[in-house]
Amino acid sequence: MITIRALILFIAFLSWMPTCGQTVEARLQERLDTEETPGIAVAIHQNGKTTYYAFGYADVANQRRVDSKTLFEIGSITKTFTTTLAAQLAEEGKLSVKDPIQKFLPQGVTAPTRADKAITFEDLASARSGLPRLPDNMHPAAEDNPYIDYTEEKLFSFLSTYALPRDIGSQYEYSNLGMGLLGVLVGRVENKSYRELLSTRILTPLKMKSTFMNNPGRSDNNSAIGYSGKRAVQPWTWADQSCMQGAGGILSNVEDMMTYLLANLNPGTNTLGRAMTNAHQSRLDIGRNNMKIGLGWHIRGKIVWHNGGTGGFRSFAGFDPEKKMAVVILTNSTAGADDLGFHLLDETIPLKKIRRPVTVPSGILQSYVGKYEITPGFQIEVSLENEQLSIQATNQPKAEIFAESEVKFYLKIVEAQIEFTKNEQGGIEKLILYQNGQALSGLRLK
Repeated sequence: MITIRALILFIAFLSWMPTCGQTVEARLQERLDTEETPGIAVAIHQNGKTTYYAFGYADVANQRRVDSKTLFEIGSITKTFTTTLAAQLAEEGKLSVKDPIQKFLPQGVTAPTRADKAITFEDLASARSGLPRLPDNMHPAAEDNPYIDYTEEKLFSFLSTYALPRDIGSQYEYSNLGMGLLGVLVGRVENKSYRELLSTRILTPLKMKSTFMNNPGRSDNNSAIGYSGKRAVQPWTWADQSCMQGAGGILSNVEDMMTYLLANLNPGTNTLGRAMTNAHQSRLDIGRNNMKIGLGWHIRGKIVWHNGGTGGFRSFAGFDPEKKMAVVILTNSTAGADDLGFHLLDETIPLKKIRRPVTVPSGILQSYVGKYEITPGFQIEVSLENEQLSIQATNQPKAEIFAESEVKFYLKIVEAQIEFTKNEQGGIEKLILYQNGQALSGLRLK
């Protein structure tokens, strides 16, 4: 429930900024009305004041509404906690970000090297280690809870056999594996679990009492249900034996996440504050969209930010140190609101087009089912289940698509569109994928 104080701040905030003719409240309601997400929670800090917004449902089936205390999976924003832990240990002289990670691996485990260069803590924290996004020996028992059973034993086996495809430090490549490994290493430095380090070094000092690792079997009445389209999905949980906790395992709410951002915005001079300041410093130019990366945090112009996503949640956290402004957005869907987060921090950054889904007859949807070849070895398979159309590209997860006309569809998880075209006989001939300014055509396979 929004407090009286927050409501007063909200009224004051309305006079600050309508976005493109709409208030923030109207923007959020639009995302519910167009089925972008069942629920959304937002915190905005500006001019020394924080305003909370909460719209929609944390649990659609039980009509339980979102409020500022509702817990969401924050996904990869967890990575900024992991890099801050590493930076803290560096401030205390327990490691150097220039240290090779080999120094802290168990005996018999060998980190890959290339051109006589070793992977360092800084390489892991700034996504330039050469390690892939995910290891090739990750085969989860449950696809809807993919990280829970990836253990240190599997991780160390992968490291000892992997050959780096490029020179260390030469290229940015986002890596869940690399950040999971970093979480394991900070634990080994202190001889403590990642969960314990997170609690004692960040959450307790900042009084973030509603933030923790989402462990299996945990039950409460305040967690949002995650959704993929209209389908409720299982939470992603992180057992103590999971070595990927540092890549995406945190559960939190907008109140605690704003506490975290304000600590980053005004870091102070204690060890934690110095670590946060160090993590914000640019280490590498990513090479696109005026984007750089520090230790975990990405930097877009003046905005320091990160986002996250799990099976049924999306998150955004960003702040502008010059404006002393911060924004948190949490949704319980696979459609994120990064565009709104950036736009709130910088009005010159445009909002995405919000599309409204339309209903298409089942027979027409069924006519699109099949496989379409974009290039040799790369196909898109279209499937239909419970009146919901989905696509799955080669070696990529399945994604739902939503109709904006009988032949044109769009994705919510990324900015991309699909169009189906017919041959002279009226049969479906090909699929066209529109993404990143490209139009990729694929003929339907017989």
